[in-house]
Amino acid sequence: MLRVVGVIGPKNSGKTTLICDVLKVLKEKGISVATVKHSGHPVEIDREGTDTYRFKEYADVSVFSDVRGKTTFFYGTMELEEILSKLESDLVIVEGFKEKLKELNIPKIVTVRDSEGRELVDSHTIMVVENMKYNVENVVKEILDKSVVPTYNLNCGHCGYNCREFVERLIKGELSWKDCVLSTDVELVVDGRRIPLNPFVSKIIKNTVVGLVSSLKGVEDPGSISIKIKK
Repeated sequence: MLRVVGVIGPKNSGKTTLICDVLKVLKEKGISVATVKHSGHPVEIDREGTDTYRFKEYADVSVFSDVRGKTTFFYGTMELEEILSKLESDLVIVEGFKEKLKELNIPKIVTVRDSEGRELVDSHTIMVVENMKYNVENVVKEILDKSVVPTYNLNCGHCGYNCREFVERLIKGELSWKDCVLSTDVELVVDGRRIPLNPFVSKIIKNTVVGLVSSLKGVEDPGSISIKIKK
């Protein structure tokens, strides 16, 4: 299941360098990772007058592929929660989006340059990296221990807390990310909204669906199953 963690800090404080070092270690561990970066200024990755630029004027989604096999998807304006909902990986590392990270109760690492950036540290901060001094293995351990399944402020209360309190207790070491009811093997999404399932209901759905699908011709040992139902 997908989990998420943020990295924020002032310009030239080492955010991207830290993330790249972490990515190398995670790749060696066989963990799939997606990255999301927010830029503080406009970045043009397409130019006016090209075919893809014209497509984007009318299409909801435009896809460009070149002879090198490089593929780019162009969407319209998207909030962080929408971006996360489209990703499939074990872990997502978000660079920037400091206000959204706070709003969505996503744990984060803060990079500090001298004293600049220390004002960003709050109760959702899992680690402070000063002047690019860190042990990457320690950083990776903190990320794997304290990244969370995105809850989008569901506040279901199954863990006994709201989402903000859950993250605060997670960072203090009082809870595990696995204590979140959304950290099950089953994800139920209704009209774009994730529905919390307690372990008992999750197990019933999983066993029922796996049993039905496994009996179908051509399906022997499914690794993952997705079902979409439209009324």
